[in-house]
Amino acid sequence: RFGGYFPRVSGPRDLKGRYPDRIPNGLNLTFAIVETAYEGEYTCVASYRENGRDFSLTRTMRVKVVESPEKSTPPVIISPTKWITYELKPGEQLFLHCEVTFTFLKDSPQEVWWAIDGRHSDDITDFKFNVETPLSIGGTKIEKTLIAPRVTEKDLKRNFTCFAQNNRGIVHAQAVVRMKPPVLRYTVELACGLGATVMLVVLLTVIYHFYWLEMVLFYRAHFGTDETVLDGKEYDIYVSYARNTEEEDFVLLTLRGVLENEYGYKLCIFDRDSLPGGIVTDETLSFIQRSRRLLVILSPNYVLRGTQALLEFKAGLENMASKGTIKVILVQYKPIKKSKVKELRQAKAALTVIKWKGEKSHYPAGRFWKELLVELPVKSRTKNLPGRQDLVSLSPKSV
Repeated sequence: RFGGYFPRVSGPRDLKGRYPDRIPNGLNLTFAIVETAYEGEYTCVASYRENGRDFSLTRTMRVKVVESPEKSTPPVIISPTKWITYELKPGEQLFLHCEVTFTFLKDSPQEVWWAIDGRHSDDITDFKFNVETPLSIGGTKIEKTLIAPRVTEKDLKRNFTCFAQNNRGIVHAQAVVRMKPPVLRYTVELACGLGATVMLVVLLTVIYHFYWLEMVLFYRAHFGTDETVLDGKEYDIYVSYARNTEEEDFVLLTLRGVLENEYGYKLCIFDRDSLPGGIVTDETLSFIQRSRRLLVILSPNYVLRGTQALLEFKAGLENMASKGTIKVILVQYKPIKKSKVKELRQAKAALTVIKWKGEKSHYPAGRFWKELLVELPVKSRTKNLPGRQDLVSLSPKSV
């Protein structure tokens, strides 16, 4: 109580509603230990009675908690930085923000200014500056903004540097300002890049379309796995064909000559390799089971019912479907207008048909032989005939 007044103090409390380490003493409030949580507004309230009525007088002060002077540092520039780039076109409005934080330092100046091409902002009249001091706990934050309503091309080439100073030192940071490239430049670069990409895709597509066989054969020659290792097979290819003079000449002279002599494959030809007196059906099935590929030479005579060729074809398809130990390859020696054999129609729909084109296909390094080689087993160089090239060689002659 003081001269009829009854003073009391209100301010930030702890979680239990108390004022720890803050001791009211009349009109004074003593802070025994200063904590960051004690920052805030404190109000002194004096109550008195007059003519039977109660009155109150209040005064509010804001308490700010600052760091110890021993922990004060030079100013810290938050913006601008070298990671922030201002890109503008002539005629646009320029805003450059210089944001600086100061630690508490008693009786120390807190100065922030812009320098343009080395000239202090106080000496520059063609730019505007705006200063703000937002609230900051434990220190001071100052923002000074450089404003140019309409920049010129010359302005965008100037050096804009923010400076800050207190009694601990002076710091500076340069704003990265550059002219925005014309949109046309980006458009041309984008168009050129897109055009080059499209051209590259088209070129690769054309190369693959014309040379995919060579690429596959090259991969097989250098990275392919030998299919003949420990598979228990005796023959690489079992040749199934119609037994007449024309097809026999094609198989014995052309196919055998190239595949055995040029590429080192071991062919099984029934009429050549079977022993006299054996049972045809049993020997045929045995040969097919001991072969890695069944090479079917299609022609109108091949699809005649009751022929050995159809037996070989059906046995090969059944083996491929059930056991998967043989692969069927179709070579169209002569076109078949319409086949009544259901298995053949299904095979032609599911398998690749390699077409023999007469004289065009005779050349050993031609497209027909490349397509055929892709379907044949991969064999290592050591298993080819002595003195011969690898089975995927693209040269017409191997010796």
